[in-house]
Amino acid sequence: MPAIQQVPQRFVDSTGGVRIAVYEEGRSAGPPVVLLHGFPDSHVLWDGVVPLLAERFRVIRYDNRGVGLSSVPIQVSAYTMARFADDFAAVIGELSPGGPVHVLAHDWGSVGVWEYLTRPGAGDRVASFTSVSGPSQDQLVDYIFSGLRRPWRPLRFLRSISQALRFTYMALLSIPVLAPLVLRLTLSIPALRRKAVDNIPDDKIHHSPKLASDAAHSVKTYPANYFRSFSRKRPVPVIDVPVQLIVNTQDQYVRPHGFDDTARWVPRLWRRDIKAGHFSPMSHPQVMAAAVHDFGDLAEGKQPSRAMLRAQIGRPRA
Repeated sequence: MPAIQQVPQRFVDSTGGVRIAVYEEGRSAGPPVVLLHGFPDSHVLWDGVVPLLAERFRVIRYDNRGVGLSSVPIQVSAYTMARFADDFAAVIGELSPGGPVHVLAHDWGSVGVWEYLTRPGAGDRVASFTSVSGPSQDQLVDYIFSGLRRPWRPLRFLRSISQALRFTYMALLSIPVLAPLVLRLTLSIPALRRKAVDNIPDDKIHHSPKLASDAAHSVKTYPANYFRSFSRKRPVPVIDVPVQLIVNTQDQYVRPHGFDDTARWVPRLWRRDIKAGHFSPMSHPQVMAAAVHDFGDLAEGKQPSRAMLRAQIGRPRA
């Protein structure tokens, strides 16, 4: 579906002179919810979800660095998840300085929020976090390596190998010059664009007209993070925020078992497995919106829905 051209309501200044284009919709007096996209998308990814949230929430979404009308840094180092976390901090600091926000994030956008939540005081700024196909780098790397160290547990060992192999495409997307060129060419072809999003029906696909060039610019996210995530050594931090995982059982890249250990580091955890591919924000917008509404009800002290009760893994703190 062709995207409606939008003009950002404002630009927010972030680390390294980067300016982030921010779009705001919905109920101005409602609780704020921030929507973050991943690769190769823009804020347009959420076009099918926003109408389902707008009557209740103040919806804030933005283009990641390298995408849309946001700045396009040249250095690869400008695309680490630490910089993505800086952008998120800058946006919520500017648009919701007086209170916490709910968050719905996909792919690299979600990974950046996990990074932000490791920072001191982050729990006071995020009321809830709904993560879609974007695992914590710390948690997933621990899952892979802990499985590889236990070959006497064959199922876990094989799952760790499988998940590691699923990420080898990131090495290909880390090749300078070639990766941006291939992306610019392939994403300019409608049939290949549809295949890249699991052949979702055309009326559910939400892509910016600048998709090909956005992908070519923001592909630096892969060399900035792929090798770094496997080489850095730090304890996996506990995340003291209510977290809801939307796990796509048909995701080609992030396998469902990769989240099996999440409860070790997230005391307040919910998990919803849905029969969907990686781009479920486009194929299943109702699921995304329902998850945010359920967390909104929880924050307001309302009776949890049956879906919320079924999804609960961790025990909410009093």
